[in-house]
Amino acid sequence: MKLKQKIGIVGKGFVGTAVQFGFSPNVGCDADIKIYDKDPNKSTHTLDETVNESNFIFLSVPTPANDDGSMNTTMVEEVLSNISLVNEREQESSPIILLRSTVVPGTTRRLQEKYPNLNIVFNPEFLTERSALFDFINQTRFIIGGGDSFMQQYNAEKVADLFRDRFGESISIIETNYETAELIKYMTNTFFCTKISFLNEMYQIADKCGAIWEDAVEGFVRDGRIGHSHLNVPGHDGKFGFGGSCFPKDIQAMIHFAETIGVESNVLSGAWDTNLNVRPEEDWRELKGRAVT
Repeated sequence: MKLKQKIGIVGKGFVGTAVQFGFSPNVGCDADIKIYDKDPNKSTHTLDETVNESNFIFLSVPTPANDDGSMNTTMVEEVLSNISLVNEREQESSPIILLRSTVVPGTTRRLQEKYPNLNIVFNPEFLTERSALFDFINQTRFIIGGGDSFMQQYNAEKVADLFRDRFGESISIIETNYETAELIKYMTNTFFCTKISFLNEMYQIADKCGAIWEDAVEGFVRDGRIGHSHLNVPGHDGKFGFGGSCFPKDIQAMIHFAETIGVESNVLSGAWDTNLNVRPEEDWRELKGRAVT
């Protein structure tokens, strides 16, 4: 890196850990990194130090599903409230917060309006928990969502400069508004949910009609438009459908969000129904979000 960036990380789950790795000497970087987490064993500094001694703060905390499927932003809002309280700088010199938690369209704009002394940019992550470190340093694109004001657009460009400085001028960066960046994240995750459910249905059909599943998949993916990801039935965990901490909550959140704006999400609803059918144990319910306060 050309500059010794001052990086703060709030929330050291697999996403925050990947950010730490991506700006560390392990991969040829020399950023000044400060980490705050609810778990003191994962923290290197206090929240006060992390906020006031960083130029960029990567914020990655859970947004679990409510009982009705909607997204719960309690943890995000608690952290932003605490950051706002300890922040000692005027907005013009305050750190830029890269919100990486998955939130439905309109959330980041609402949060920026709620905390006007903060500089918030939405920067979704596209990492898999199994290979988060590798994924972070090999990203295919960076999505940066900003607001409409000059200051908000300036902040988005500063984030773009951070990534260009770290990954090179040729990296793919899409700068857009908050809502588009938020939607891109959900489009990606819910597409993979739908793909998994589709493959699970095809697997059931193959099982009933005497088709050889392995041959069917090979012939299917030979069409280059299909892509080679999310094809395994059962999945890497040995189970049918999708589980984990992201896909189930994200597809539920998008179905609920679509309802609130008057859109019938029949495809997503069908994919979710299929997942409930093939994965009746609903093991994702055992996973609990972890607050960072």
